[in-house]
Amino acid sequence: MHPDGGPLPDSEHPRLRVAIAGASGFVGRALRKKLAARFEVIGLTRRPSSSATTEPDSDGVEWRQCDLFDPESIEKAIAGADVVIYLVHSMSPQSRLTQARFDDLDLLLADNMRRAMDVAGTRHVVFLGGLGADQDPSILSRHLVSRQEVGAVLGGGNARLTELRAGLVIGRGGSSFRMLIRLIRRLPVMVLPRWTSTPTQPVAINDIERAFEAVLEAPEKWEGEFDLGIDEEMTYGQMIHRAGVALGRDPFTVPVPISSPRVSTLWIMLFSGEPGSLVIPLIASLKTPTIARSNPLLDHLGRDSFVGFDESVRDAIEGGGADDDPRRVTRRGDRKVIQERSLVRSIQRMPMPENRTPSEMAREYWEWLGRVFRPLLRIKTDLCDDGIVQRVSVCLFGKFRMLELARRTEACDDDVEVLAIEGGMLVRRDAPRGARLEFRAIRQGGMLLTVLQEYAPSLPWPVYLCSQARLHLIVMLGFRRWLRRKA
Repeated sequence: MHPDGGPLPDSEHPRLRVAIAGASGFVGRALRKKLAARFEVIGLTRRPSSSATTEPDSDGVEWRQCDLFDPESIEKAIAGADVVIYLVHSMSPQSRLTQARFDDLDLLLADNMRRAMDVAGTRHVVFLGGLGADQDPSILSRHLVSRQEVGAVLGGGNARLTELRAGLVIGRGGSSFRMLIRLIRRLPVMVLPRWTSTPTQPVAINDIERAFEAVLEAPEKWEGEFDLGIDEEMTYGQMIHRAGVALGRDPFTVPVPISSPRVSTLWIMLFSGEPGSLVIPLIASLKTPTIARSNPLLDHLGRDSFVGFDESVRDAIEGGGADDDPRRVTRRGDRKVIQERSLVRSIQRMPMPENRTPSEMAREYWEWLGRVFRPLLRIKTDLCDDGIVQRVSVCLFGKFRMLELARRTEACDDDVEVLAIEGGMLVRRDAPRGARLEFRAIRQGGMLLTVLQEYAPSLPWPVYLCSQARLHLIVMLGFRRWLRRKA
């Protein structure tokens, strides 16, 4: 049932319209091909170098350009969709400089999607999270805590939530599986830290497809959280040996008494060829047991019908994709565009005082900044009758206008305050429109995000990195400390 009481489309009604956020990723590619035969599939692409078209591709997928950092862009992209499949994971930078942890990026994107779905009237959202995210956050890695946060935020809106949770997904083009295979192929001897004895239950991409298909057949039936995984429990060390057998080479392994995954990340990055932005959070999460709990969806799918580990590895290898990275070429194009644009994104997470609004936090920030940097900087704020900041001028020694900001009233509400960066000596003359400073409340966790987006600095890039960029980060960390002292 739709939240307002209406049914979702079924066999007697038009086909379900499904928008996939993350449609160009490993799971997204598999899903869009599988689902296009039964549903109207909309692929959302955020690639800077792509030009989406509304014409269906050879799989019958309609592609729409979507900037996930912009709720208005998302609203347009998901318009008309009954269900959103959310597969987004911020492991790759989308700006030339990104001052943000991956979990802060994920939190912001999830909140953008939630806000957009509320406006667009999306009925249901299906999110692929991580196994083990049901455990106490104090024992979880940052990666799994982030998966918890994303699920909580997506479920905090009007759309009903189905959260499918999986560990290692085995299949062609998967980044985690690709790392495993590359290490086995390239290393004659492998050290096995203590975390390789952590129990886990992987799952084949084919069974991920089956799970999504089952949920989309009756979304109202599958609201809630559902773990996915093969019936067999195994350790990462066992996975290495058995994947090696499938490759025709069983690597010699040496157990070592090292418990921290951080020690392993350097040699994994070196020999797998994967970037640290991907390796570090993934390896850090391997010390957490990831066991799939019994649930109605597993019973419905028939757990004994899940593809076993050995068979799924053989299928991936025989399909020619064991060492496949289908996004390598597109990432090169994206990096080129990102370098040319030379934009900055900076996100900091702070405590959100109770009973306060983002507009109040914005005013307090400018007041605090003026006190801390007096007399170097003069901060002039124009306030309306209710105390909301309408305009801000940041002047050096009270004479040189460094930044000019104005409130974007149409983009503001009880949970977000947006100030557009309109000009100043620190803004590049050919800067694209859209530069802004946001104060965003995340009610699900009692947090405030300060978000600098699409900022184009006027300083030469090396000079900017060594000066203004560092100063901005120091300022925001100082504001966070001030808020914590006030709490």
